[in-house]
Amino acid sequence: MALQNQRPQRQPSDIPDCEERDNATQKKINALKKLYCTALTASRDNVNKLEISYYGKETLYKKKEIKYLRTQNNLQRYVNTEISMGSQLMQANKRLTTNVTNYKTWDDALADKLKKAFDAIKDIKNKMGDLRDAGNKIDNSMHDSCSTGKWAIITGKNPDTCKDDQNPPPAPHEGCKDADEIIDLLICMPKALYQDADSIFKASSDIIGIQKFANIGSLVTLQSDLSTKTTEFDDLLQTAITTRKKDLETVQKDLVQSLADRTDSIVDLYSGRCDYEGSYKTVSEICCPKCNCVLTDKGNCEPRLEDCLCEICELCGEVRNTFSDLVGKVPPPPPPTR
Repeated sequence: MALQNQRPQRQPSDIPDCEERDNATQKKINALKKLYCTALTASRDNVNKLEISYYGKETLYKKKEIKYLRTQNNLQRYVNTEISMGSQLMQANKRLTTNVTNYKTWDDALADKLKKAFDAIKDIKNKMGDLRDAGNKIDNSMHDSCSTGKWAIITGKNPDTCKDDQNPPPAPHEGCKDADEIIDLLICMPKALYQDADSIFKASSDIIGIQKFANIGSLVTLQSDLSTKTTEFDDLLQTAITTRKKDLETVQKDLVQSLADRTDSIVDLYSGRCDYEGSYKTVSEICCPKCNCVLTDKGNCEPRLEDCLCEICELCGEVRNTFSDLVGKVPPPPPPTR
């Protein structure tokens, strides 16, 4: 409430003095006036005190209101962060945990398959080595003088180039006419197959190295660290939200109590002002009473206050009718005027 816009407080000095009469009635009035003047001064001081109290409580309420709004805003920031980041991180972490677990399973299965393939290729290489050695033995046998006659019979050619061809070897059997070509394949082909097996062997070894260097297993540690940090971050947000909620409840209670104190101060201030206005009006009436209902021109043997009684009765009727209207009742007819 903008109490600053209220009209200035009237002072007791604003009450005009009136002509004092030196009689017993006036002396009693003066004694009564003194009591009301004292009450007026006390009421004025009380209003001043209540105004100071109100302005203090109004200022305190405004500060607590700002504190409440800031605490509320701080809580909302944490709530928004939890909704936009914390919950998403936790959900993403669950999915990553599942994916990394699958990747590790697949990686272990791949490593096992590569190891088996490596062992199989190594075995093939060894067998190709045996086949190559056998071919080399055949080749050596062809150039061994002890086996010249045998090769001449098998191939129909004389492997010993130092002898003339006057006595050529007999033609080979029909089924062995391509024996020399087949024997050449038996000698050269194992060498090529061995080189291919060795290339595959080296390639399989390199693939195993690549698979190990990829180190999919390290994702498990990384994901575990991420899970720990994500949980700690979300726990931090949850703890902060819980703490801020308690802070907000405390600040809200404090704000409500401050508002209640401020409301009491407003009511007390207006009540004090009403008391002051009543005392002021009473003193002003006592100082210069104007009783128009008193018939001063009547004789000493005639009543003079009958009109005052009628005016009071009319006032009672107006008050009764007003309150009857407020509660929705039909007001009774006013009493007849006398």
